[in-house]
Amino acid sequence: MFQRLFEKMRSEPIVCGDCDTCELNEEASLSIGEENCFQRLHQREKQDLLRLLKQTGASIPPLHMQIVDEFLQSEGHLSSDYLWQRLVEKSIHVSQDEVENVLDLLCRYGLAQKVHLNGRGPWYEHLHLGERHDHLLCMRCGKIVEFEHDDLGKKMMDTARQYGFEPISSKCTIYGVCPECQAKHGGNLPLAMVSPGEKVKIIDFNGGTQLRKRLSDMGISIGQEIEVLKSGGPLIVSVKGSRVALGKGLAQKVIVTPVAE
Repeated sequence: MFQRLFEKMRSEPIVCGDCDTCELNEEASLSIGEENCFQRLHQREKQDLLRLLKQTGASIPPLHMQIVDEFLQSEGHLSSDYLWQRLVEKSIHVSQDEVENVLDLLCRYGLAQKVHLNGRGPWYEHLHLGERHDHLLCMRCGKIVEFEHDDLGKKMMDTARQYGFEPISSKCTIYGVCPECQAKHGGNLPLAMVSPGEKVKIIDFNGGTQLRKRLSDMGISIGQEIEVLKSGGPLIVSVKGSRVALGKGLAQKVIVTPVAE
């Protein structure tokens, strides 16, 4: 994603329009580096915000503008708590509520978007003009990776039209286990971390005889393939054609591995 934005920034004219703070010139554009490209992009987005605030008769206090600057200088998925901690480390004294209010303002003005994945979040990410991406979510550590695939969006839109549905936009999230977690734990994870609709194979139980007997009485045994039907509260799984409910603590002790489809 960043490489595509980088190439786009390099190919655009260096003049920033209403931005009177950009010190780059046409000669500098020939040797502009990736870091300067993103500084320029973020400066342009800040100017867009100031222009939008003026157009709508709104304003933002200087202290809150420091929150805006910190967000614009950061890429990736940020929680309000993480951003607040970064501001505190820089001795910028704002409350977490103020940070959330500024992030919501950036969402309203089209400079950021709020993201929930697998019932977690919210996270806030940049909403760069002309940029589209999807997500990979590690079910073990929660890591989020943005990715682009030129054909994926088109295929999803075409599929929708095949069912007579006129699509407007699409987002894809692929759930799995990141390389770091695979290296540390293999592809295995607790059943409690599996998303609804996923099929997994039970490979172990983290417990003694009593736990194994309890699961056996429920019809759950090592080697079985099961499907998660519902999470949030008791976990509902499909086992041998029947629905079984497991508390979150119990589901945490059932170790599974994804089943390739």
